[in-house]
Parts: sequence; structure tokens; C-alpha cells
Amino acid sequence: MNDSLTYVLALIGAAFGIGLIVLLNIAMGWTRLRLNTEQQAQSFLRRDVMGFQAGDEQALTADRCGYICLEADQARVGLVMARGDNAVVRALRAGELRSVEAQGATLTLTLYDYTLPRVVLDLGRDGQAQSWADRLQTFVRAPRRASRKEVHHAESA
Repeated sequence: MNDSLTYVLALIGAAFGIGLIVLLNIAMGWTRLRLNTEQQAQSFLRRDVMGFQAGDEQALTADRCGYICLEADQARVGLVMARGDNAVVRALRAGELRSVEAQGATLTLTLYDYTLPRVVLDLGRDGQAQSWADRLQTFVRAPRRASRKEVHHAESA
């Protein structure tokens, strides 16, 4: 048998197998999580962050996959992002944001968190992202200068 024909058949077989797995997941009822209400998003915050009380300032993303809110005492920012059939939750204190940018209706947060370095929230309305960016500036920590020990370690690597 020709090698190129073998590769084509292997590629078709792999695509068929992946499609079958996707159909099996759908048939078993697996669906992506959608945050349909602010209360649903807050339930994830209550489940994962002890003592978090959402305040009045909150927003769901247009695609229902993200949620942001300020805590009632404005000490923390609550983030909930739908990922697969569950949610990734963060409660950020002052200094835990690297940067905040607003462009149109999109709010981009860069975190000091290697497991979730960047969060992009499409808030759906122009002006809402800029309003959140202004509020979140108090949570941004300016980059610090590296210590002498860190510089030495970086140079020796």
C-alpha cells in the first residue's frame, strides 16, 4: 500500500474518532457552562471564596461566560469564568492585577497568576468596560524593580 494513502486513511480515521467522541459527549448530556444570571455566578463565588459578599457593582459578559463584581466592602474583585462544564473563580485583592485595559466593550485584565494570566471580558456595551477599568485601577500594582539577588540570579542563568 502506498505510504501517502496510509497517511490519508490515518488522518480520516483520527477525524472520525474525534467526531465520534464529540457526539458521544453530546449524547450523554455534556454541555458547556453558561452563567445565565448574576446569582448563578455569585453561587460559584460563595462556593469557592470564603466570606465573599458581592456588592451592587457587577456585570455579566455578553456571551454569558464571564462575570465580574466588586465585593460589598470593595476590598476584593470577584471573577467567574465559565470553562468547560465548571467555572474558574478568583477573588483579587489590591495589588493582584498587573494591568487593566479597556478597548470598546472589552475589558482585559492581566493578573499576577501564572494559572490565569489574562482575562478578557466582553461586557457588551461601550463605556461599561472603561468604567470598570477606572474602578479597577486601585487593584493594579505597579511593576517593581528587581532586587539585586534576582538580577544576579538572572545574569547567572
